[in-house]
Amino acid sequence: MNNLKVTFCIMGAVLAFALHAQTPPNLALQFSNDCAQITVAGTVSNACTVQFSTNLTQVNSWHFQTNFVLTSAQMQFCDSNQSAARFYRAFTQLLPTNVVPISNMVWISPGTFIMGSPTNEALRNSDETQHTVTLSRGFFMSKYLITQSDYMTLISTNPSFFTTNNGYTQNLSRPVEEVSWINATNYCALLTQQEMLAGRLPAGWVYRLPTESEWEYACRAGTLTAVYYGNELLSGMANFNGQLEYDASTGTINNPSGTFLSQTTVVGSYEANPWGLFDMCGNLYQWCEDLYGSYPTGSVTDPQGATTGTTRVLRNNGWNAAGQYCRSAQRDDFDPTGTFANAGFRIVLAPSP
Repeated sequence: MNNLKVTFCIMGAVLAFALHAQTPPNLALQFSNDCAQITVAGTVSNACTVQFSTNLTQVNSWHFQTNFVLTSAQMQFCDSNQSAARFYRAFTQLLPTNVVPISNMVWISPGTFIMGSPTNEALRNSDETQHTVTLSRGFFMSKYLITQSDYMTLISTNPSFFTTNNGYTQNLSRPVEEVSWINATNYCALLTQQEMLAGRLPAGWVYRLPTESEWEYACRAGTLTAVYYGNELLSGMANFNGQLEYDASTGTINNPSGTFLSQTTVVGSYEANPWGLFDMCGNLYQWCEDLYGSYPTGSVTDPQGATTGTTRVLRNNGWNAAGQYCRSAQRDDFDPTGTFANAGFRIVLAPSP
C-alpha cells in the first residue's frame, strides 16, 4: 500500500485514491437526500476498505467507513453522517476469484499498529510491553464469535454450558463456549475442508484462529485507548461484570448498581468496534493461534507468537470479568485442552503463513 494519494473535490467533499499495484479503485460521489452516495469501481474480487477523515492535518485522522469485496465492477454505499466535510480514500487488495468467504466475515486491511499497553495504563500487566507490529497481508475475520448454531451445524454437537440443560433460555445465537483450543482449531480445519470441497477456497487459503497480533490489531481498529470505546469501560457497554467498571487513569470503579448478567449474551448485542467487529470486549475469552510467550522488544512483521511453550493465548475476557480484564491489550493463556464456560473463539480466513 503506497502512501501517495491523488485528491480532488466534488461538491465540497474530497476523495482520495490510494495508488495500488493493480488498477486503483475509482471513487465517485453525489449527494441525495442528505446522504453522500459513494460509488467504488474496481476489479471484481478486490477486497476494498474505505476510510474517511474530517481533518487531514491531524495525526491518525483516518477512520474506518466500510469494507467489502467487490462482487461487481461497481458498488455503492451511503454515508449519511455529513455534519462536517469529509475526505474519503480507498484501498484494495486483489484476491483470487474463487475466494468466497462464509457469511459475516469482515475484511481487515493490512497495516501497522502499536501492540501492548503504555506503562501508565492502570492495572496493566507486565507482559504487555508495547512494540510496533506490521501486518503485511489483509485477512477476513468473523464479525461475530462462533455461535452455538455455527458449531452445531459443522460439528453436530453443542458443548455449551448456557443451554436449557443448565436452566438457561435456549438461544443458539449465543456464542459457543466450553470449547478448547483443540476443539476450535478442529472446527477451523473442518470448515476449511468443507469450503474447499465446495470450490469456495483456492489451495493455500484456510480458516484458522487469529494470531495474537491479528486479534489485537482487529480489536483496536485504529484506536489507541485502553478499550475501543475509549479509556473507560462502564456498565452496559459490553457483557462483563459491570459492578467493577474500569478507568485507564485510576483503575477499578466500584459500581454496586452496575449490570452483571452472569451469563453469555447473543452475539452482536453490544456496539461493534470501529471496524464492525462485535464482542471484541467482553462476553467471552477468545482463543488465538499462538503459543504464549514474551513480546519482542523491537518492531516485527507478521509475528506468529512464541516458538516454544505449552499454553495457548487467550484474548479479551468473558461475561464474569472485571472491566480491567477486557482491555484491548489484556493477555492470558491456558492449556490447549482446557474448556470453560467463558471461553470461545472467532475465526480468520487468509492464505496459509
